[in-house]
Amino acid sequence: MSHVRRISRTRRIVLFWAAAALIAALEAVLTANWLVGRTSARIYSSVNDIPSHKVGMVLGCPEYSGGRPSPVLEGRLQAAAELYHAGKVQTLVVSGADSPKKFYNEIPAMIKGLVALGVPEDDIIGDGKGVRTLDSILRMRDVFGCDDFITISQRDHVERALYLADHHGISTIGFEAGIQPPGCYPDELLASELYGELSNVKAILDIAINHSAKYPTER
Repeated sequence: MSHVRRISRTRRIVLFWAAAALIAALEAVLTANWLVGRTSARIYSSVNDIPSHKVGMVLGCPEYSGGRPSPVLEGRLQAAAELYHAGKVQTLVVSGADSPKKFYNEIPAMIKGLVALGVPEDDIIGDGKGVRTLDSILRMRDVFGCDDFITISQRDHVERALYLADHHGISTIGFEAGIQPPGCYPDELLASELYGELSNVKAILDIAINHSAKYPTER
């Protein structure tokens, strides 16, 4: 009987700490979303309303096999091309991971996608060292000499980028990209949403803990 009571007590302790960890995780996510979301007032969804800048930065994400942009990436490229053709930007920097592994090089697919949308390749700069959003933001200033630009991605990603930029004294506004085609790929949308929630927490930790971020400074 005492053995059964010990097992029951152990289960209660495990359940208590599991519940405490879950509550702490939810609080962290909610706090991070609130802090990061305060940048939303500087994010535009209409090409007619956004102020013109010389440079726009397109944040990358993995493409499909064969170099075909995913629906999320396709939305970012469409938004970037829209800004370019409206004369809102003159140059586009595509920033993402350029891994030595051939299947994880985001830059060629992004450049190819923009060219297919009518953006001249001469007006596109590839930055294959933007492994993280923070890297992309810091490299715009410290490598490309640009600290006033438009950041282009989906809203939650742009909010996070603007939050990181604010804490490093970099001036940027955001342009909200959609997903092409809209309403499709619910599994990808869910995965993207969950990734965004966790990334917001990581952005807060980057600011709170990693004040002197290490990132590649070569082109």
